Amino acid sequence: MKASILFLAYNQSRFVASAIRSAMAQDYPHLELVVCDDASPDDTRAILEEELRHCPPHITLVRAHSETNAGLLSNFNRCMAMCSGDIIIPMAGDDISLPSRVSRIAGIFAGNPRCMLVYSNYVLIDDAGDVLPGSCKHREDKTFSYDLQPTCVYAGGKGPGAAAGYRADIFRTFGPLDVCNRPEDRSYWVRALLLGEIQYLAEPLLKWRTHSGNMTNYLGGSSTKAARLRIMKDLRMRQSYGRQFTRDIDHAVRHSSFPSKLANRLRHMIRMDRERERLRRYSLAEAPWRLWLGSATRLMKVSPSAGNLWRIAFGDLPIRLSSGKRERHWSRKTRKGKA
Repeated sequence: MKASILFLAYNQSRFVASAIRSAMAQDYPHLELVVCDDASPDDTRAILEEELRHCPPHITLVRAHSETNAGLLSNFNRCMAMCSGDIIIPMAGDDISLPSRVSRIAGIFAGNPRCMLVYSNYVLIDDAGDVLPGSCKHREDKTFSYDLQPTCVYAGGKGPGAAAGYRADIFRTFGPLDVCNRPEDRSYWVRALLLGEIQYLAEPLLKWRTHSGNMTNYLGGSSTKAARLRIMKDLRMRQSYGRQFTRDIDHAVRHSSFPSKLANRLRHMIRMDRERERLRRYSLAEAPWRLWLGSATRLMKVSPSAGNLWRIAFGDLPIRLSSGKRERHWSRKTRKGKA
């Protein structure tokens, strides 16, 4: 089984040398390394090229640099298409993969033809590489699928894309993602579930770096206006996930014999999640009451459940009414450092 490392870098000159070294130090023999710098304005590409001079001979090296900045999703789509492996393991220019990451992920794929995505636990590190508290919540290996009636579109879980590896069939089945301002991992999680199952490894295989320049896994500890704007931007972005999910569900129904009854259930969950994200954003932003009430009403129309009523009455409404509750909520989110 051939594995492709999809190495994506942008403006990461402080970290990219250690990141690309970790990619070249993988102990898996059948390896392709596709390196994609998205026209970084700093020294990222020069540092990459210096390090790539020492690429081991058993690794097939493919340079896929962009001459103009395309953005995360355009760069990701273009370079996914250039990968020739049976499995594709994205690596970022600021994280460090442990030497056995590819081989452990490849072993899971080889042993389970239904598995479409594997993700592992991780160790959280800061700018300097020092270990911070934080990891995946699961302490044992776990499987996610739509086989058991799912209660959410993610089938009960969601792991960081930084720690994931994909079977190449996902891209070949669904094609490139719609280009917009969102990360790729949530869409690939849903795509994997539409085709099969996802496996989680409790073993940490990645040092996942949190710092101020990250899109989502950014360094916390701040309640500044900038930090709050970043969280609000993420909440708005989450409202757009459903469009890609719905297109992929429709594609799976047409081409993969995906059951229409389950597809309708997933579409319902997508509508509910979109309204929940909107209502939380309106609550935190102290949006006008007509907007807040309109969102709450739509949420109850989509799913008039006791759980949603409880969420509105004892979650979002108190946040909208009380500046103290908003401050406590902001404090928790900025302290975590993740949107």
